[in-house]
Amino acid sequence: MKYLYSFFTLTCTFLLLNCGGEEQSDSTSDLEKHANAGDNSLDETDTIAEEPQEPKIFTVHAIADGPENSYFLMGPTDDNDEELPFPEFNELHIIPDAEWGTDDEIDMTVSGIMYGDFQLWDERFSDGELNVKAYYNRSKSKLAAEYHTLDGKADGMVTMYTPEGDVYMKRMYNYGELEESIKAPYGFDWEFNQATSSLRINDEDDAFTTEEGFTVVKLMPSMHYSKENSLETIVEKPSFENVFKINGDPFTGYLEGYAEPYDLNPPQKFSLQFKDGWLNGDIKIYTFWGDLQLHEKFVMGELDTTVFVMDPEAMDGVAKPIIYLYPEKDQIVEVNLNFKGKLTHTYPKYKDGWKVLAKPDGTLIDGEGKEYYALYWEGNNQKEFTVNEGFVVPGNQTAEFLEESLAILGLNRREANEFIVFWLPHLEDNPYNLIHFSSDEYEAMAQMKIQPQPETIIRVMMVYQPLSEPIEIPVQDLNKLKKERKGFTVVEWGGSELSKKNSL
Repeated sequence: MKYLYSFFTLTCTFLLLNCGGEEQSDSTSDLEKHANAGDNSLDETDTIAEEPQEPKIFTVHAIADGPENSYFLMGPTDDNDEELPFPEFNELHIIPDAEWGTDDEIDMTVSGIMYGDFQLWDERFSDGELNVKAYYNRSKSKLAAEYHTLDGKADGMVTMYTPEGDVYMKRMYNYGELEESIKAPYGFDWEFNQATSSLRINDEDDAFTTEEGFTVVKLMPSMHYSKENSLETIVEKPSFENVFKINGDPFTGYLEGYAEPYDLNPPQKFSLQFKDGWLNGDIKIYTFWGDLQLHEKFVMGELDTTVFVMDPEAMDGVAKPIIYLYPEKDQIVEVNLNFKGKLTHTYPKYKDGWKVLAKPDGTLIDGEGKEYYALYWEGNNQKEFTVNEGFVVPGNQTAEFLEESLAILGLNRREANEFIVFWLPHLEDNPYNLIHFSSDEYEAMAQMKIQPQPETIIRVMMVYQPLSEPIEIPVQDLNKLKKERKGFTVVEWGGSELSKKNSL
């Protein structure tokens, strides 16, 4: 098969692909119509109205293929699977695969067309204008999306529909750049100030709803995305140190966050319950894959009960290393891991390495146009870490210890905050914790190759073991691991719990 272009990524659906084309035109001229009507002469005052030109339609079927189930469109091929030239067309129709169900059955995967801001990536669509329509079924009775492209980029109004025909999303683009959100499935036009615990939502009609008598605010990643304006920042501990306000008023109700709506049912990222601006009731935080990671109950801003914390042993050994890239200018960066063990989870998907466009503020963009703030991986290591020095820290002093230690090791405030938010639930309820920061041993276990080569690499791997009582162990000198951030800087942090069988 010869693929035209990768359109977007789906994680759970496999399609096969076929392709067909159809052209529609009306070659009857106005002069011919006069002649057929018996009027063979034209008065000088007569005017001939041009009839609307019929679209020349080219219809393609879609396929999700490859390790990432990336979405492809495939051009026409001959019996030897060789590409045939495109017909002349000005309107592209995208329909589900010919081998999937009946002609009228709904295939929800077509909703993923919104991935990458509706761009057509193949160079054969990169010159000129084109109208695009995507359908949920092959009979074309259920329209999924319609828009216009210029040089392959969305240009003008883009409308996405549900299978029932309701508008799901409506946006205005200017040559691929989002200018305005007219309608979104969740709040999209919002900004957050963590210092004042203030959330400003401009598209209230999309964000606010009422469920069972409660006000519910639902957000998707902001159109003004930055590290400050991110769903991850909202659930950080400093966000709740003041009265939490939405559009100037202390909030009472539920605040929910959802992943990018690349299908019509995106996974939930968090659910927070407030009363008069303070956390009150249930809070739930979910993993990248939608699994419950943390469930706690608060009473007017104070933690009351920890209902559930994801078992650290479920983290498969080396847990949640995330990698931040901070180049001095926008540039393509390749990251390769040589891990002596088995990778169990990666995000974005690790396929012989990661290749992203990295920006100085840490923003990462993959080849499909999807945005990230870090690279993520977990794995089962083949051998246990060796710990012959470290720190014995009372559980209730963990936060203060980590804040001081991570600053010495070179993490900035945001990185340290994310580290502590993730690891504190696993540490602070233990009577004591043995904590060691691995360096040479971890470097040998998880070698990392980066091109272009960074000037500064900071890797923080915390190895820990819960203790019922203090033990004697030499104190680790963190100043030996301290690094100054200069030039292109890469920062990685993660952790691993020692086996309870380990003898210290």
